[in-house]
Amino acid sequence: MSKLELLNWFLFAIGLMAAAVVYLAYAKSSEILQPLRKGVLAHTPDQYKLAHEAVEFATADGVRLKGWFIPAAGGESGRSIIFCHGWGSNRGEMLRDTWFLAEQGFNLLYFDFRASGESKGSVSSVGYLESRDFDAAYEFLKNNRPHAAEAVGVFGTSMGGSVAIFAAAKYPELACLLAENTFLSYNNVVANWSWRRLKTPYFPLVWLTLFFVRRKLKADPEPYSPLYNAGKVTVPSMFINGDNDDLVPVPDADRLYGLCGAEKKQMWMIAGASHAKCAEVGGEVYRTKVSAFFGEFLREPEPEKTELPPAAAKA
Repeated sequence: MSKLELLNWFLFAIGLMAAAVVYLAYAKSSEILQPLRKGVLAHTPDQYKLAHEAVEFATADGVRLKGWFIPAAGGESGRSIIFCHGWGSNRGEMLRDTWFLAEQGFNLLYFDFRASGESKGSVSSVGYLESRDFDAAYEFLKNNRPHAAEAVGVFGTSMGGSVAIFAAAKYPELACLLAENTFLSYNNVVANWSWRRLKTPYFPLVWLTLFFVRRKLKADPEPYSPLYNAGKVTVPSMFINGDNDDLVPVPDADRLYGLCGAEKKQMWMIAGASHAKCAEVGGEVYRTKVSAFFGEFLREPEPEKTELPPAAAKA
């Protein structure tokens, strides 16, 4: 074989490798933005004997979202928690881990993010577009259940934790924030989930995957990451993570906690818990700690005092 033929074969092999890399990165970007939808809700309020109402509302960009409003057990309450589930999950899986809060005197609002569960939409952006979904849920609660929106907390896990942090920074009137298994940076979590488990270097696969994500979204999701928003959070905050979480490693969780601008904040690292397994591993201790956090910082608003006119006061 001549040198020219060897060179041609070498260039052909390089071209095939480059094409394979581009194909893999493009396919991975599609997998990130269009996860397999878990449309069937395996967990519902009926299973936990919770009264509830099916709700539906639209985002600012016209996506119809579905959810449940679960009133507090034992009577009307002005305290509500909005729940934000993780990527590739749905509101039923969030309910499975947090239903007990209804028994603690809180109203609970669960909803499916776009492209998840029973909600409409076909693209999941892992936080960027989902921030619009939270806006719609918060507006729905304030406009349609004003008696339940006097004090509102937010609880998010994984992608939902990123959205919850963004929301707490955007809406300082929120009472408190609980973020569980929450990644520090969009770019990092895409790298961890997509390629770093395979020990793949950042360039070219991770870089190309992120490039295709940005092209398809026509936006950069990275600025919506907790890395850029945790410092703006001033409400009481609790962070929960597992020490066996490969998507959100302990150093990232510690850094996120350190960045949080809240004066009152706490971190709980659950030994042996992997990603999205904190409630399962934590068990009764988990339920106790989560209930105590919301019990301390999401309090029933005091009724406004009506001042008597001077004549009535003298009488």
